[in-house]
Order: sequence, then structure tokens, then C-alpha cells
Amino acid sequence: MLYEIAQALVQRILRDKILLALVVIGVLAILVGGMNSHDEPPLASKAPANEVKPAAGPAPPQQPLDPKLATDFTKWWLTMAMDYSAQTAQQSHQQACGWITPEAVSAFQTAFWSPETANGIMSGRMVAAFQPTTVQAKAINPDGSVVVGVIGTLVSQSNGQPVSHQVMADVLIRRVQMGLRVAGVYNEVVPVAGSSVY
Repeated sequence: MLYEIAQALVQRILRDKILLALVVIGVLAILVGGMNSHDEPPLASKAPANEVKPAAGPAPPQQPLDPKLATDFTKWWLTMAMDYSAQTAQQSHQQACGWITPEAVSAFQTAFWSPETANGIMSGRMVAAFQPTTVQAKAINPDGSVVVGVIGTLVSQSNGQPVSHQVMADVLIRRVQMGLRVAGVYNEVVPVAGSSVY
């Protein structure tokens, strides 16, 4: 019985040219696929016999981040991170924190967007504005990250005369799988002695 079914199937395949072509393609696919053994690495990954392989050790550093790209990213990020407008500050700071690694968020918030500052801005008891004067790459680290220096002036006023603060911060920009991120904020905010802007 099984022999008769196989014989009928073979006769049908030989009579139908399209079905015959499909069977031939299937057989060729199996043969070609079987030649690519999983025991051997693909040709592109085979090393020449005379090539010396490096010893196992720490992973090589990532390709260095372009300093201009890191600087441009920092300038763009600062427009959100240093927004002190009562209408947009809350949303801008939430967006800015989306571009910071979890390790760096608390350093940023402590320095520039503490709960007291956020409450003061949102309630209207405090007004502030940041004006960057210099944003430029300072160093490329061995891991490929870039330190971008930020210098600017933060002017704030709450209950009285405006006070000007000199901001000198280093922002660490790192490439991650999802793009660029702020991986560190190291700042020095210093009140400028005798500063009155108005």
C-alpha cells in the first residue's frame, strides 16, 4: 500500500512540471544547506593560518565618540536641562533626564534641579535663567567617552535682588546602544561676589 502511494506521487510529480520544479528546488536547498556545516565558522571569520590571535583579556574600547558630535549633543541637551521657565521647565527637565544614565540623574538634580528649585520655579517664587558662554569638548577618555566642558552664568532671584552664579561643569557623554547619553555631571556653581545683574 505504501509502495502504491509513493508510486502515484512520483508519477504525479513527473507529469506536473511546476510541482517537479518545486521538488528540485527543495532538494537543492537541502543539499546546499547541508554543505554549510555548523562545526566550521563562516569563511569571513576564518583567520589566516599565520595570523596570531590576541590573548583573551578585557574588551577593546569602543570607537571614540566624535568630540564635535558630543559637543552638539551637549548643547542640545542643555536647552532642556537648563530650562528654568515656569511654563516649560518641568517637562523639559523630565525630557532631559531621559537622556541621562541612571547613575548621573541624582548628580544633575542635586546641582541644577533640586526639589527646592523645582518648587520655587513652578510656584513662581523663584525665577532663573541660564546663559552658556562656552560648550566645548575637553577630553576623549580611553573608553571612547568625551568630556564636554560647560561654562555659563545662572542668574536666579527669589525674594530680593538677583544673584549671578558662575557655572563650570564637566558633562560626560557616552555612546550606548540607544545612542548618546549623559553619563556624568560634575559641576562647580560659584556665586559671583557682588554680582547684581540689574
